[in-house]
Amino acid sequence: MATIAMRGVEAVRCRVQVYWEGEDEWFEGVVDSYSDEKGYYIKYEDGEEQWELDVGEHPIKFLPELGSGRSGNNSVGDGENHEENDESDTENYEEEQEEEYEDDSEHEEQDEQVDLAEEEEVSGPIPEKRETLIADRAIQPQKVVKPARAFMRTSAAFFRDEETLREMQMDLRQDKKTLLTQVHVLSMQLVEKEQVSAALKSELQHLKTSSALVNAMRQIPKAVTLSSSPSGSIREQSRPKTAVEWGERVLDQKLENQSLAEELLALKAAVQDKQLSVQRKQKCRDEMGTKLARIPRRHLCTLVDLQVEISRLLEEKRSLECKSDSPSVRKQPGQLGGMEVNTSTKAALQNELTSLEITTEKYKEELRQWELKLDCEKARLAPLEAHLVSLQQDLRRYEDSQVLLRSVFIRLGPDSRDGCVPLEAALTAFQTLTPLDQESLNMEEMLIRLKEGGLLDSEQQRFSFAQFVEAFNCLFKLGEGAK
Repeated sequence: MATIAMRGVEAVRCRVQVYWEGEDEWFEGVVDSYSDEKGYYIKYEDGEEQWELDVGEHPIKFLPELGSGRSGNNSVGDGENHEENDESDTENYEEEQEEEYEDDSEHEEQDEQVDLAEEEEVSGPIPEKRETLIADRAIQPQKVVKPARAFMRTSAAFFRDEETLREMQMDLRQDKKTLLTQVHVLSMQLVEKEQVSAALKSELQHLKTSSALVNAMRQIPKAVTLSSSPSGSIREQSRPKTAVEWGERVLDQKLENQSLAEELLALKAAVQDKQLSVQRKQKCRDEMGTKLARIPRRHLCTLVDLQVEISRLLEEKRSLECKSDSPSVRKQPGQLGGMEVNTSTKAALQNELTSLEITTEKYKEELRQWELKLDCEKARLAPLEAHLVSLQQDLRRYEDSQVLLRSVFIRLGPDSRDGCVPLEAALTAFQTLTPLDQESLNMEEMLIRLKEGGLLDSEQQRFSFAQFVEAFNCLFKLGEGAK
């Protein structure tokens, strides 16, 4: 098919062919209008209308008119025929897809009802806007449903696009709900900010008034009458008479109260500092008390004991100094050798004494360490002993409750008539219940002990539960008492 070369406004009312890359097919239509920015507004034969740009690998093909040439404008007859063909195609397609459009319209009405309900919930504080929106929707004309293209007339493509559109519709609804919520929150925040702004403005006005009064009072000297009485006392101020004097008196009291409030804040800060210092000292005292509690009592001493020990050592020092200052006895020449021997012996003894003192201190320190370890072990042993006592009490209560004997007696299967068990079964159970710290007894020894205890007759062959408990105590508790 031949094409003609025309561009821009000259192509209006001209038939064209446009290549759709997604469908890999050429579609025919008529150019309705032209724009330098958007391109050509084309009305396709299948009812679709949209803007197309004359760019890309496949430019728009402009087709010549059949039966007549073109001199700037198309004939009116061709245009009317084209419109009649479009209308007939549209009517046929509308008849084919009537049921589908009815379903879509029902879905749209439901969606509009849901949207109206959501708007009423979100925009509750603004009823006027809601009514305006509803009125606008009622006034606005409904858009005419346009027929789909030829490639959308298949059921598979239609259902695929319908699912996509429904997903997009759900996303848009969610976005709309989020935006409405944000608008409501922002409106509430705006109202709150306006209230805060009004309060701040009123407070600012009050502060400006107070500042003006203070400046006026600073410029005017205070009229305070002081009388120097013989006792040196200050005469009380006269009672104000006018409103201005009352205002001055009130302002003076406010300034005085403000200064007193500042002093009170300073005193509170000082008290808080003192409280923090006291808390630190109490914490240090608690730590020192904890350290002191870890030291055994025998190693503790008071200040009086230290003073007594210091005085004793000073007294010994003075006595030694007196002995060293006393005149030494003259030695005979024959005794010089003995003195040298005594000096060497004395030095050896002093060295030995020093080593013994070091050893003694070492053993004392080791003894102190062992005593500390012993105290720690005693501290550890105390809760264990308490736990042992509690376990013994629990064991004693368990033994007194006779739960174990009752369960063993029930396992032996007592007779339902008299509630007794055979003698042999009871003796076998006693052998099983023998404590670990006692020797196991055979049946003959058990019978002998029970007969000696008077719990078993020569003709008795059955045991009740009470006799079963008495026999167990006779066999094993007496053995424990004998041990």
